[in-house]
Amino acid sequence: MIIVPVEKRVDWKRPPIVLILLVLVNVLVFAFYQSGDSSYLSSAVQSYQSRDLLDQEWAAYRAYARRTNPKRKLDKTDPVMPWMIVSDPGFDRFIEKNHRHYISKKNHPRWRRARDRVEQFSSKVSATAYGLNVSEIKPLQLLTYQFLHGGFMHILGNMVFLVLTGFAVEAALGSLRFVGFYLLAGVGSGLLYALFESSGGSLVGASGSISGVMAMYVVLFGTRKIQFFYWFFIFTGYVRAAAIIMLPFYIGFEVYKYYSNDGSNVAYTAHIGGFLVGAALVFLTQILNKKGIDERYIEGPEAAPDPFAESLTKLYGLIAQCEFKRAWDMLKPLKSKYPNRTLLVEIEFNLVRALHPKKQQEYLLHRMDKAGNNKSLIFAQLTTWQNFNSEQRQKISFVKKSMLLQNLLDCDVLPAAEALFNELKLESDHDLEIAMLAQRLATYCQTIQDTEKMSLYRTLAGQFANTNAKLLGSEL
Repeated sequence: MIIVPVEKRVDWKRPPIVLILLVLVNVLVFAFYQSGDSSYLSSAVQSYQSRDLLDQEWAAYRAYARRTNPKRKLDKTDPVMPWMIVSDPGFDRFIEKNHRHYISKKNHPRWRRARDRVEQFSSKVSATAYGLNVSEIKPLQLLTYQFLHGGFMHILGNMVFLVLTGFAVEAALGSLRFVGFYLLAGVGSGLLYALFESSGGSLVGASGSISGVMAMYVVLFGTRKIQFFYWFFIFTGYVRAAAIIMLPFYIGFEVYKYYSNDGSNVAYTAHIGGFLVGAALVFLTQILNKKGIDERYIEGPEAAPDPFAESLTKLYGLIAQCEFKRAWDMLKPLKSKYPNRTLLVEIEFNLVRALHPKKQQEYLLHRMDKAGNNKSLIFAQLTTWQNFNSEQRQKISFVKKSMLLQNLLDCDVLPAAEALFNELKLESDHDLEIAMLAQRLATYCQTIQDTEKMSLYRTLAGQFANTNAKLLGSEL
């Protein structure tokens, strides 16, 4: 569930300089500094495995895991286990503190040399080096952890929310106050997280700071009714409500998620800390230095209504009333204007199922080589392909099947993508395209650290590329 304020639009006469810089710094840190994490982590894991540290530290890791997540089931034979152990800075600190209970005196010198070698690599991983170590907080880490992220989707989600709310807060507070409050919200977020976190792990991410910015936004607008965008399961739209009522909603929702998602790696308490600090900072500014807030900007004219958003709200209203035929008629002009917008494609698919269930398979095949398919549509296309016999599969174009393969990789469904590739590579006259698909599979396997498959698909890519080159040579 997502609810985010969207009352204001960017005023480029007063560009959000600090917001742009914050986004830029986060992206650059992730793209350049954190890009080396996988290499350091891979070297650390190889060192860990080559020195048989898993056998030596297994009892210690089980004790650590029972303390941090009692419900977690451990399997020593799981090939992912060395990666999990090496990439957990909390365990690094646990074993350093408690190694005498698990490593015998006789084996201690050999273990110490092996552990030091592993830590030469693991200590360079960004989360270990500059993430917030909750068991031993360092002042610098309270700032640096705010600019690190755990993956592409992590930074993408954070930056979207920061952009949606940050420009209005910067315009209302001024650039210097905005960046100061942003960083202070991140500090408070980290401190509250450390207060509740007992695992000894490291915290990374800007979500606490951004929670603070969202709290600043709703407190600045107070009791004024503003526009919010909401996304609840398949329902999305806009609603107007008093801004301030969202603050207890935000905090209450995070408290609920904290207690109902035991073992989650989402830092709910960090979000709560960000909300509390961000709200408190604006409340104090309103009391102590009201001139520090640009009331004219806040009281300014409302943002012009978004025609697409208004149409979408009406469309969902018709669907909620089961007026599927009217919804279909209303969807047509929107689809003509935005043919591959994922949200509209999803609505169209659901309406096809409701109005024309017998044409569902035809629709799925039609959409197979189009952009904008969401996960549910891609999985439905996969099911259709799996249920076809070999003759029916041959009638599907190479382009459609290759697009389905790439979409399956985007959805992290490697086995199905491999099965589809094995079928595609038997087709003639597509050697160059098959080479490109093999390279796409190799790249994916590299991201999931499956070096064996990565090597296999790179070899296949080279073989098909060479075959294509020979064919071109013979034609010339």
